[in-house]
Amino acid sequence: MLNRVSSFITSLFLFIVSLILYLFAPDVYSNQYCIILFMVFLIVSFITIRQTTINNNYFTFHVLFLISFFFVNFVYPVFLYPQNPLYYSVFKFEFNHQVISRATALALLGVCSYNLGVVLYFRNDNVVIHTKKPNYSTLLFLLNIWVYFIFIILLIFAGKEMVKGNFGATSQIPAGLLVIFQVSIGISVILNIVSQNFKESIFNFLWRFNKPTLLILLCFGLLFLYTGDRGPVLQVILITIGAFSLFIKSINLRHFILIVLFGMFVLTFVSYARSKTVTVKKQGGIANYFERGSRNIKMESVFDLGMDLTINNRNLYVGVEYVQENGFNYGKSMFYYFFAPVPFLPSLMTNIFMNSEPSELTSAYIITKRANATYGLGTNIIADLYMAFGMVGVIVFMFLLGYLVTNFQLKAYFSEDMYYIITYIFLISFSVYLPRTSIFSPFRHIIWAIVILMFFKSLRLMLIKLSKNTEG
Repeated sequence: MLNRVSSFITSLFLFIVSLILYLFAPDVYSNQYCIILFMVFLIVSFITIRQTTINNNYFTFHVLFLISFFFVNFVYPVFLYPQNPLYYSVFKFEFNHQVISRATALALLGVCSYNLGVVLYFRNDNVVIHTKKPNYSTLLFLLNIWVYFIFIILLIFAGKEMVKGNFGATSQIPAGLLVIFQVSIGISVILNIVSQNFKESIFNFLWRFNKPTLLILLCFGLLFLYTGDRGPVLQVILITIGAFSLFIKSINLRHFILIVLFGMFVLTFVSYARSKTVTVKKQGGIANYFERGSRNIKMESVFDLGMDLTINNRNLYVGVEYVQENGFNYGKSMFYYFFAPVPFLPSLMTNIFMNSEPSELTSAYIITKRANATYGLGTNIIADLYMAFGMVGVIVFMFLLGYLVTNFQLKAYFSEDMYYIITYIFLISFSVYLPRTSIFSPFRHIIWAIVILMFFKSLRLMLIKLSKNTEG
């Protein structure tokens, strides 16, 4: 109890420090000031990780989120800007460099609020249970039929271009259909891991893993990586490793670092290997894929492994600049997320109430439009909250994020409720992506996962009942 109180007092003190640092942030870029902010971020991250690491398992939402948050908000102002402000081409788009220090202080305030939510909820007096191994064989059988069916439909939409290896081929797949597939295969993976008595060995894990699920995982993963679409694959990989670390074997710090470095390198390699111009047979094929990646990849700094995260630093600055010029939008940019789980409802609601399409309201759209960019520039979780509700919005929503994620983490560890388990593991699947998107992005995936699981559970019970009636 004393340890929990001391952690909360320390976190509250750091939150107050971050608030002061934000309120008195200079209106010009200061590398020294950004370094101070970074030092506080490291302390807060250490407290969060120490507080939330259970059974020496570092593969948690919190650790992955903080690593991503570091790249998205601190790498550029602390390490890259002093060397070369135009280190990545995205920074050639115009933005106000004078807001960098204040914007970075805002990011620190957000992560300190997140930490405060974590330590306020976290309990360290629980005992790990997870002794039950429920029988999900019938449920897995039904889910596998469903997953294979959806995968075939995906191939009907984009299979020809995907086999060629064309980057962008997956854009031909309806977004909702792809989400249904990701959610369904994620549930299959979780149920398989929860229900099996695996030994603490990766070989035993693969040998005893449900073979139909493993086959579709490999086909999906390899095909999407071949086309260069990393996002869906990364989410399913995070689901798999997250469930593995939760139910089979904790991932210690050494193994965690190796997994993260290997994963970042592979994802970076894929970004250089993909191509939108595979138009003839000699340009396609696995050999040409690896040849393109090897030829194009450039690693001038270790930070290049996180390039796709670091480029979102700019979005933070543009978000702060936007508020200075236009004021807050009071949740307008987040409005459609609350209707996202219901097909077609977001478009209907935004057209009725705001006379706009959902995509036209998002902070990502605003940031891209301000730059007149020909491709999407994305957003930033802190910028998105700040554009909506200002400093108060950043504090409140980041606090709630830390509080709720910790709630689901503990429920996933210390209860047998599949809905808590699925919610937390699906949050892990968004942990890397969340710092560079809206805080409500996981909402649709989690709701659909719960609905799909409920549906197949009901279908299983109905089939069992019919079987008994037939036998009778």
